Amino acid sequence: MMNWPLWSLLMVLGSSSAAASVYKYVDAQGTLSYTDDLGLAAPFKPQEMEYLDPDPDKVKLRYTASGNLFIINELHGPVTVTLLLSQQLGVQSHRDLREPIVVPARSEQFVDTLRYSGSGQLEITHSFIIGMPSAVQDSELQLPFRGRFRVSQGFNGGYSHHLPGNRYAIDVPMPEGTPVLAARPGVVLDMKMGFRGNSQDPASRAQTNYIRLLHADGTMTVYAHLRTGTARVSAGQSVHVGEMIAESGNTGYSTAPHLHFAVQRNDGQRLVSIPFHIQGQVPTQGSWLGN
Repeated sequence: MMNWPLWSLLMVLGSSSAAASVYKYVDAQGTLSYTDDLGLAAPFKPQEMEYLDPDPDKVKLRYTASGNLFIINELHGPVTVTLLLSQQLGVQSHRDLREPIVVPARSEQFVDTLRYSGSGQLEITHSFIIGMPSAVQDSELQLPFRGRFRVSQGFNGGYSHHLPGNRYAIDVPMPEGTPVLAARPGVVLDMKMGFRGNSQDPASRAQTNYIRLLHADGTMTVYAHLRTGTARVSAGQSVHVGEMIAESGNTGYSTAPHLHFAVQRNDGQRLVSIPFHIQGQVPTQGSWLGN
């Protein structure tokens, strides 16, 4: 006779407003957790979260009493999902649940029918990376704004460009309200535009307005610190190169009005930024971009 303890899904989210960084880790029981307490996470090899991540509840697990497990993806682009099971012994499945699962945009995908005959409660958690794995190493782009401005922080910038997701980002100071343009044709994958105000406290990184576009080769462009409520596009919308998508601003962790711009790809483990050229030019610190 099968032993079916109550299944549950567990996701503990740390508050990003209490500290400069949020960390995710998998504890000794195999449970994925989030915290702003590095000391708590330290024994479990924590990973610092990027500050332009989509809402965690956009990707969910659903299970039925008969053991059918599904993944729901509400985003307008694919996601790569990794499952974590609190118990390994006694779990019967038809697929290797350790392998990442790519779930298409705006879909619910059947994973497997699970049987569990072990002891103790079985908890299933998940993490996800937006996009699907891509091997693209460089990108050629058009200007992401209207006007001519100077790069204040370039690739590997020592002030704030040190995490994998923004190592190859640039910061370009410009007046608030400057038109921000799509650097490539794509689809609006994710966006946040309701935050107001700015701060030099790194804890404000989570209150940054941004738009993320998904492109045909699997890469994504990110436009951040945008002016509140100025989006000219909506999630799921297709945009063409040079189309105005919003106005530049000064929201979140920002010392002055500027545009933070990066190209990212899913490397199978996390989002990483990659080098890029704008109209054939490498945007180095101090260089001028635009006409």
